[in-house]
Amino acid sequence: MTDPRESSDPGKQQCGMASHARAGFLAQAGSTLLACFSAETHVCVEANAAFARLAGVPEDALVGQHLSRVFEPECLALVTPFMHHALEDRQEHLFELGMRDAAGSVRDFDVSLLPYAPGDTVLVLCMVMHEVTRFRAMARMAHEAAARLHRFMDASTEGIVFQRDGVIVDANPALARLLGYVGQDIIGLRVIDFVSPDYRDIVIGKFHANIVNSPYEVTLLHRDGYDIPVELVSSNIEFDGEMLRMTLVRDIRARRAAERRMRELAERDGLTGLYNRRMFLEQLPARIAGLTESEQTAALLFIDLDRFKQVNDRYGHAQGDRLLQTVGRELLAFLTPGDIAGRMGGDEFAVLLTGIQPEAARHRAQALLARLQAALNATGLTEMAYASIGVALFPNHGQTADTLRRQADQAMYLAKAQGGNAVRLYAPAG
Repeated sequence: MTDPRESSDPGKQQCGMASHARAGFLAQAGSTLLACFSAETHVCVEANAAFARLAGVPEDALVGQHLSRVFEPECLALVTPFMHHALEDRQEHLFELGMRDAAGSVRDFDVSLLPYAPGDTVLVLCMVMHEVTRFRAMARMAHEAAARLHRFMDASTEGIVFQRDGVIVDANPALARLLGYVGQDIIGLRVIDFVSPDYRDIVIGKFHANIVNSPYEVTLLHRDGYDIPVELVSSNIEFDGEMLRMTLVRDIRARRAAERRMRELAERDGLTGLYNRRMFLEQLPARIAGLTESEQTAALLFIDLDRFKQVNDRYGHAQGDRLLQTVGRELLAFLTPGDIAGRMGGDEFAVLLTGIQPEAARHRAQALLARLQAALNATGLTEMAYASIGVALFPNHGQTADTLRRQADQAMYLAKAQGGNAVRLYAPAG
């Protein structure tokens, strides 16, 4: 009696035979490695050409070989436990295997170990091996590149941050330290939250415009609330298979301090901290022009230390420098917003008092003289160190910087000629 599942149709039988033939062809000609081993003896009972090429032997020579002749000891140590598991649970087992081919190169495979048990007993263990050498190499390269990047990030003194859609996904220790955080505390936080409010529109604009490799300066917020000036340079980089925004964060506080110091050296007198002669003479015309536009009054004071040469001659230049520094400190403390002071050279100084009424100018100058005299007395040179002050009023005595300078200088020399330690207001001749 014919099994109803079997067909007597010759056409179907031919299709079945052709299907088996195609399967056999694919098994032999394909790149997938196939090998079957006796579950009892661990002897190879079948293998395709790809597996034989890996082993470096002809197919017919491979059949009948024990596992220990097919796999090197280190590979066999990996394969054997999975064979035991497959015999016990009759389930497919998946694992990774690296094998050395006939040329001596190590190749990587994903292995599927299938137990063949048509009845109650496993007869054959079939290995299906797919080569993944290239993909594993690419993965290793990516992993090594990521590891190198992280080593660089950890070693860098500059802050480095990776962001996705404005959210921090990675950052190095230098950035965390710069912002006052520890370790990975900033991961998952929004980048913009670390930017000072005045600069957030700039950062957002650069991000949306996809500006890369173009340094710009902003201010970040430290965890304790104070500002940190930094320079940012952003670029787009593929990392772990996705495109991220990478930003280098350079702390420019030292640079800013150096720039301020350079400006001070160019603008300030190194001994007293006041404007130097050049800077005071540059500032004076602009201040006078501003006073003219706002219809304000002012007073220009020229100050000279009386008998300063005698101090230097008797006590030395170190004592003289201390006197000059004392005058510088007192002048800076005396100024109000809008006023400027400078050392014009040697023991001569100039002060512009803005917004002061003419009738109050003499009183203000006398108050300054009293302040200076008290400070000079504190140096122990009461009999030798004192000052003379000449005053010229704007706009009463002159409406240009040059005119006021000549008049204040003239008034100062008149004060010295009258014995010094005095204030003299400029008075036109006649």
